[in-house]
Order: sequence, then C-alpha cells, then structure tokens
Amino acid sequence: MEQNKQLSEKDIALDLITSSKATITTLAKVLTETTNVQIRDTLKGQLSACVNSHYRLSDIAMNKGWYNAQQDPQQQLQQELSSINSINSMTSMNQSSS
Repeated sequence: MEQNKQLSEKDIALDLITSSKATITTLAKVLTETTNVQIRDTLKGQLSACVNSHYRLSDIAMNKGWYNAQQDPQQQLQQELSSINSINSMTSMNQSSS
C-alpha cells in the first residue's frame, strides 16, 4: 500500500509558519548583537517585514482552521505534546524497519 506523500495546503502553511517563527527569532537575535547602525536599520526593516508576513500567514491559517494560536495555552501544550509523540512514534517505526 502506497502512502500519500503529497503535502497539503495545511502542511505547507504550518511549515511556513514554523519557518517564519525561526526567521523572526534569528533576526531578533542578530539585531540585538549588531553594532553597525546601517546593518541594524536593515535588520529592523527585515524583521518588521517578516513579522507582518507572519501575521498575514497566521491569519489565513487561523481562518481556515489550520492554526489555533489563540486557543487555551494548556490545550496548545497538549496538542504540541501529542504531535511530538506522533513524530517520535513515526521516527521509531522508521528506524526499526531499517
């Protein structure tokens, strides 16, 4: 039986959100460590653009029901832990079949 290996729009959107968060974190870190004024100004502009893009993408994903950024923090934690456990199970199965 062949598994469906195509990414859905939801998968792509959630991956983009995760990537966006990582980019924002990296830009913020680099910005705080930069002493050159011109580079700092450039990074501020890039950070602002990334944050705005992240908001737009998050809004789209929330409107489609793919991303629950506003749900109860305890519920979010349980959902993330469930996702982690699922990924760990798939990783374990892949390693044992190798």
